[in-house]
Amino acid sequence: MLGLRVMLIFIGTLFIGFGYAIWFKQKYHLINNFENDKQRGKLNDAFAKRVGIIEFIGGIVCLLLGVVTMFLDEAFTVISFVTCIVGIILALIVNQVQSTKQVSKQNQ
Repeated sequence: MLGLRVMLIFIGTLFIGFGYAIWFKQKYHLINNFENDKQRGKLNDAFAKRVGIIEFIGGIVCLLLGVVTMFLDEAFTVISFVTCIVGIILALIVNQVQSTKQVSKQNQ
């Protein structure tokens, strides 16, 4: 279980770093194929900002859960790990779907 706790802290730190770079520093090239999709009109800068904030806040949550689980039961570690990872992935998918719908409405 120590491995899951360390992975949660490590993943949280990575997400904070990427989220900070995307949201605050506007390094949109860190998003896979974003520049090409932006040129084709599929995505816009609002999408990239939302990706940055999702990763930044998700990273903070993962990092905090990783530290908190050091002091709690092992079952909570597994639950928090799965919940954190699934939550971030779900938020990114929802962002992708909403952005695609918004951009397609604007292009019509």
